[in-house]
Amino acid sequence: MPVQSKKVSVDVLQIGMFVSGTDRPWAETPFPIQGFHICNRQQIDTLRALCDVVWIDVQKSRLNSTVDIRDITHVAGAYDQKDDLVIGREVINLKIRTIQNPYPYKSTTPIQKEIKSAKKARKRIQDKISRVIRQMASSGRLRIDQLRSATHDLVDSIIRNPDAFAYLIHVDNHHQNLLNYSIRVATWAVLTGRHLDISRDALSDVAVAALLCKLGYTTMPKDLLISQGTPSPQVEEIFKRSLVNGVKLLRSSGNINSRIIKIVSYHLERYDGSGFPRGSAGRKTPFLAQLVGIADYYENLTSHDFRDAPYASTDAIRELYRQRNVLFDSHLVNEFIQAIGLYPSGSIVRLNNNRTAVVVNQENNARLKPTVLVVSDSNRKWWHFYKTRTIHLSHPDCADSITASLPALSSAEAEKNKHTIKRAASF
Repeated sequence: MPVQSKKVSVDVLQIGMFVSGTDRPWAETPFPIQGFHICNRQQIDTLRALCDVVWIDVQKSRLNSTVDIRDITHVAGAYDQKDDLVIGREVINLKIRTIQNPYPYKSTTPIQKEIKSAKKARKRIQDKISRVIRQMASSGRLRIDQLRSATHDLVDSIIRNPDAFAYLIHVDNHHQNLLNYSIRVATWAVLTGRHLDISRDALSDVAVAALLCKLGYTTMPKDLLISQGTPSPQVEEIFKRSLVNGVKLLRSSGNINSRIIKIVSYHLERYDGSGFPRGSAGRKTPFLAQLVGIADYYENLTSHDFRDAPYASTDAIRELYRQRNVLFDSHLVNEFIQAIGLYPSGSIVRLNNNRTAVVVNQENNARLKPTVLVVSDSNRKWWHFYKTRTIHLSHPDCADSITASLPALSSAEAEKNKHTIKRAASF
């Protein structure tokens, strides 16, 4: 018998759907107990404020024929129409046509091999940034020419295989400091730029800008930088206003191109004009600055650096989806989600039978069923240790599945789970 109802997130609700149940008693909602058709955006906003999930009657829903509720599996895969992604990509292509490759990028290196190159590239970036900051402290001038070679390594690695660097920065996410935070922001930004086929030179500028977008933090008191977790409103305002000092340092360097300065200067602007420092809205914010801005926002949600309780990847994607045409352009949000996936490489997930695994890589045609590496299995027998711990969830005969996405480990949690980190890092 065909499915009559489907449990869905409130983020994917559309006008025309028939709500047959909610995750709270009907008496606590303003809606009729017998269910109702969604007729306007106000009803959707009310449901989002009250509920996390609802049940949709597939048969009673009155939707466009191109939308099938049974195909809705997560927030990143549901749009008003299938054509929305195509149209959105066309709009973005028009905006960035002067910095696009004439052909799409293709993965050329297996992830196992690329991770070795990614480790070396990350080490070079860490050394270069540390050296640049020390020189700036002694001379008062910023020399970013030394960063160029290191960022080229990052860009080349992501072009060869978009999963390797993402895996590496996730596995090592427990090393919390501003330097590693900036490297993660650069990774998300370049990975999305690769997805959009942005030219190598433009990706290099994006990487440099992402690495330097928090440069102004170096002018702040050290005790503010050492502390982690959710900052107070006063400290958050200091963080935000440090951007002005960072841009001044960039301008004083004298050897940096205007595109990098513009990206850093505008990366805190928001689509609705609520950003800083200009309050620029919509098209007034340069596209590459929006790209770094959304990467920074995502990393802020998922990192222990600025969160007492960071989001899991699925929750961060859900929050980004809510901010379409509010904080960020909806087309860019869609492309960012498509680029990194619901379960980015290196993210921690829980499998059935209460096993913990790390996502290794994603297949374009099966983003919800990535390849995972099991790092914790309380039910594992001694003879299982001779079997492969890598599971291809997309394989037709695979009975395993992801049941939850987990947030990144804190430094304290990582210390308790050394064996997990070691197993993941040894991949």
